[in-house]
Amino acid sequence: MASIEDIIIPQQEIDHIMAMEKQIYFQGSAWEKKQKNQPYPYWLELRYSFFDSDGLPIPQLRAYFAYRPARRENLMPSMNFIAFYKNRRLFAVDQGENLVHVNKITHVKPIAESRICGAHYHILHGKENQETGYLLDEKYQKSNDFLELMCYFLAKFNTVAVGQIPHPILSNNGQMELL
Repeated sequence: MASIEDIIIPQQEIDHIMAMEKQIYFQGSAWEKKQKNQPYPYWLELRYSFFDSDGLPIPQLRAYFAYRPARRENLMPSMNFIAFYKNRRLFAVDQGENLVHVNKITHVKPIAESRICGAHYHILHGKENQETGYLLDEKYQKSNDFLELMCYFLAKFNTVAVGQIPHPILSNNGQMELL
């Protein structure tokens, strides 16, 4: 049986999806537990479809957002903002404590370092059928602001938020954050 990595998305298709104007409708959404029996503080998740500028769903393109509060004081929460296309991670932003990403390929544009430490984003490269990670700007390295990183993801992925983005801690989800 073929694995998800066997799906090769042409670079032209990746570039088209990245460049097109997209929308996510946030109205009426609520965070849910990622798993039923997970230890506290537990991961929360949101799942959405992307829509084009005419309000039509973009086939096979979906958003996945995950959040877990810091496990101890003075640690950062963990956050993932992911765009999946044909079940492949096309674009993503990761934030959390002591993140390390090793790039299997570095001869791509933009040029990638072989190893990065800290908050980063991922881009899928069609020709190599691999993702590469790139460090976020310095101002985001120590950011634990969910909405700031969500807005970064949306802007970088050319997406407009329709409605109010639900905050994982300020929403009514039974989760509290360590201060």
